[in-house]
Amino acid sequence: MSIDTNSLKETLRRWTLVLGVFQITVGCMVGFIPRSAVPWFRGIVMAHIEFTANGVLMVVFGFLVRDLSLSPLTLKVWFATLQIGTWTNGAAGVAAAFIGASSKLMPTINEKFPPPHGTDNPIVSGSLQLCGVTIMVALLLTLYGLLRSKVSAKDASA
Repeated sequence: MSIDTNSLKETLRRWTLVLGVFQITVGCMVGFIPRSAVPWFRGIVMAHIEFTANGVLMVVFGFLVRDLSLSPLTLKVWFATLQIGTWTNGAAGVAAAFIGASSKLMPTINEKFPPPHGTDNPIVSGSLQLCGVTIMVALLLTLYGLLRSKVSAKDASA
């Protein structure tokens, strides 16, 4: 059982690191989209920042996988929610840029940079809601796995 979990952790670690670096790369590439290519350029700025920041988060979490004391199923849920959450965050910005509309979930950006097609787009809002829920699940599972790992380490030394 432990060997299967360790193998799964190594696989998830590798894919989390690869996809994290890929997400940073996507974030940098999105930053090259010219202002004239989209109706709402602030969405591109948002996507650039979110993809790169979330890619860094994913890389850091990739280094934590070995320390997570989670069952194989929970590790898979952790990986899936981390991927969905980090990717939908930047995707919301890309969608907003090309649609030219944002979400009521972004009141400050809407006030300073009003999108031409409104602030209540269901695609952008849905993506941000999915992002919020899945990133919180991934964060909570990470905390839980790390806390359990510390307890397990104390038990092993006793």
